[in-house]
Amino acid sequence: MGEIYADTVDSLDHPAAMSAIARFRAGGSGDGTAEPYLVVVREDVAAVALRDAQSRCVIMVNKVEGQWETPQMVTVGVLPRAAPDRNFRPSFIQRLEIHRSGPPTVDGGPPDSSWITVSGFAASGARSIAVASSLDRCVADVADDGFVLAVLRSPWREKPAVVVAMSDGRRIPCAHPSLG
Repeated sequence: MGEIYADTVDSLDHPAAMSAIARFRAGGSGDGTAEPYLVVVREDVAAVALRDAQSRCVIMVNKVEGQWETPQMVTVGVLPRAAPDRNFRPSFIQRLEIHRSGPPTVDGGPPDSSWITVSGFAASGARSIAVASSLDRCVADVADDGFVLAVLRSPWREKPAVVVAMSDGRRIPCAHPSLG
């Protein structure tokens, strides 16, 4: 399976971003000034990173019958807005957040597979991260402040594997209890 590069949308007024902002504000989250920071689109799902004066978060948005819709119930992991000092080991992702999104089975159990987001801050010198599950692979570039956001399909209980690609060519597996 070849690597799939995340489609990071240049226009932050993408319909998925507008849907995420509306749900974020309707839920009473943040200070009301949330703005899209990064939008990653994969097939029928988008991950939208929002930020306001105090925090940043990632919200999953689904494409349903041609329209980008944010689920009524949204679990939002809130990260402090300020990026951490990035002088930590490249084998770690600071403030790592993993979220899964998928409809339950007919008997109400978790789905067999889901879309997941992996986000956080990479060390100084990191160029990209490659995230892999047994179903999918994705490569996401590191933003100027070190923030990374990847979206991929994964079995429900599987922990993804993450490898950090450094600017000097090294590829360093990420070590974190939430990862494979």
